[in-house]
Amino acid sequence: MTFPSTRPGRTVWLLLLVVFVGVQFGAGLYEKLVVVPQWADLPGDLVVGAIEESGMKSAGRVFWPFVSPVVGVLAIVNLVLAWRARTPNRRWWIAGAALMCAYAVFSYSYFVPQMLMLQAGGATWPAERVEDLVDTWTSLNYVRMTIGAAGWFCSLRALWLAGAPVASPGR
Repeated sequence: MTFPSTRPGRTVWLLLLVVFVGVQFGAGLYEKLVVVPQWADLPGDLVVGAIEESGMKSAGRVFWPFVSPVVGVLAIVNLVLAWRARTPNRRWWIAGAALMCAYAVFSYSYFVPQMLMLQAGGATWPAERVEDLVDTWTSLNYVRMTIGAAGWFCSLRALWLAGAPVASPGR
């Protein structure tokens, strides 16, 4: 495969972003559809135990800390590379990288701290406080998943365009 519209080295960074976002988004979608329903609608006094039983707490310790930071770093690297690029895929590349940067900021500014606080101390909180946090967290997660999907699709489009032949003027 040749990359006439961008330098191969830059395309490798984009490919890495697509792969890691795919892993992160796929795992997040699985978590949203399979794991979160195991605890999201429970009474507040049962949520913390159910989070642990569902495997979400374990995933938060052994999976997410190794995938999410990589996606965040790749998003920043790709945003810089895309910004400097003068290629046909530039707009899609910038959009994908920027959306994944927003996803990372959203995750690390709200989702991660809230879940860590809930897991650490939620068992001692009033049930209403736990239920409020869970309602807000699960509702906002739809927004976060939409941002992640859009970022992945934009990055996929940019990668596809990176391999597309470029028409030369005068041909």
